Amino acid sequence: MNGKKLKSIMIAVTYLFFLGINVLFSIESEPQVAALPDFAHLSIGSGYGLNYGGIGLGFEFNPRLPVKFGTGFYKYASFGIGFGYLPDGGISYSFALRLYPLGREIFLQPRLSILYGVVAVAKSYYAGDETRTEGVGFGAGLMVKLARQFFLDADAHLIIPVDYEMDELEGGRLRFSAGLRYRL
Repeated sequence: MNGKKLKSIMIAVTYLFFLGINVLFSIESEPQVAALPDFAHLSIGSGYGLNYGGIGLGFEFNPRLPVKFGTGFYKYASFGIGFGYLPDGGISYSFALRLYPLGREIFLQPRLSILYGVVAVAKSYYAGDETRTEGVGFGAGLMVKLARQFFLDADAHLIIPVDYEMDELEGGRLRFSAGLRYRL
């Protein structure tokens, strides 16, 4: 990974970190009449695919924005981070923004996502020192509520790599991911 890419990744991670801190500390205090809704939490999952950084862990957070920004955002959007291991590619990661057009209160929750991270591994005869390639993935998927706090998720992503041409990569342009999540 060259210096420019590493710098842009670090800037993006720092921005998302401070955005999250800002959201957490700018929430206006409201009287607590009832517990937060089921869909306004952090979820932790394990699985395989882009959402999990290969074989790994995925974290998803539904932020509750202050009233001045609209209180319904957390029902329809979330931020995700995945960290894992890719066979023949080493440690990998992904950062995602997910949109839930029908909301998070239903049994079947369709979603759209855009992510950036390690999306593929180069074929051995094309790869130099770095076999992983970063890129963008556009996807659609579904979360299925198994119980109050357990979910199955599955997504298909169309990837656009930045370091290699598609014919230099293992697998095709369409990537699948699936996992089991626990909502805290």
